[in-house]
Amino acid sequence: MEKTKTFLILLLIVILAIFALGDFANVLLSFINNNLEKIKIIQTNNPYLIEIIFFTIYVLATTISLPVASILGLLSGMIFGLITAVVLVSFASTIGATFAFLISRYLFRDYVETKFNEQYKKINDGFIKNSGYYLFALRMCVIFPYFVINLVSGLTTIRTSIFYIISQIGMLPGTIIIILLGSNIGNLISANVGIGMEMILLLTALGLLPLISRYLFQNWLT
Repeated sequence: MEKTKTFLILLLIVILAIFALGDFANVLLSFINNNLEKIKIIQTNNPYLIEIIFFTIYVLATTISLPVASILGLLSGMIFGLITAVVLVSFASTIGATFAFLISRYLFRDYVETKFNEQYKKINDGFIKNSGYYLFALRMCVIFPYFVINLVSGLTTIRTSIFYIISQIGMLPGTIIIILLGSNIGNLISANVGIGMEMILLLTALGLLPLISRYLFQNWLT
C-alpha cells in the first residue's frame, strides 16, 4: 500500500512537472514506456483511482489545448478495457474541448482570433453555411487539429450544447480506433510479440478515416 501511495505521489509530481516544463508529449511517452506495467498493476488494485487521475489529466490537457489527445488515447487503450477507455476518453475529450471552447469565447477571444486568424475565417465561413454539419465534418476529417477547432469554434455563434453533442459524436470513431490501437501496442509491449493483422487493419483504418471523411467533406459541404 505504501509503495502504491509513493508511486501515485510520484505520478502526480511528474504530471505537474510535465505541465510546468511544457514538453508534455515527450515526457509522457518516456514515463509510459518506463512504467506501463506498474500503472497496470495499480490500475488492477485501484481501478477507480487510476480512472479518475487519467480522466482529470485528459480534461486538463484538452482544456489548455495541449496537442496530446492521440497519446492519451493510446495510453487508455494500454491500461483500460475497451468500454472503460472509450467512456473515459470520449467524455474527457469532449468536456475538455468544451472548456477550451468557453475559455476562447469569454476570456481570450481577441487573442485566439489574432493567433488563428486564417483558420477562423475558413471555419467561420463554414459555420455560417452549414453550422453543426460543418463542425461534425471537421471532427471527422481532421483538416484542422482538434485543439484549433475547439478554440476557433468559440469565436462563432454555435451554441455550447450543440458544440458538445456534435463534438462527442464526431470524435467517437477516431477515439475508438486510437484506443484499439493502444490496446494492441500494450499487448505488444507486454508479450513482446510481432505486429498482427488486427494492428495492420487498425493502422489502415486510422489512415483511411481522415481521407474518406475529407472526401465527403469536400463533396458535401463545400
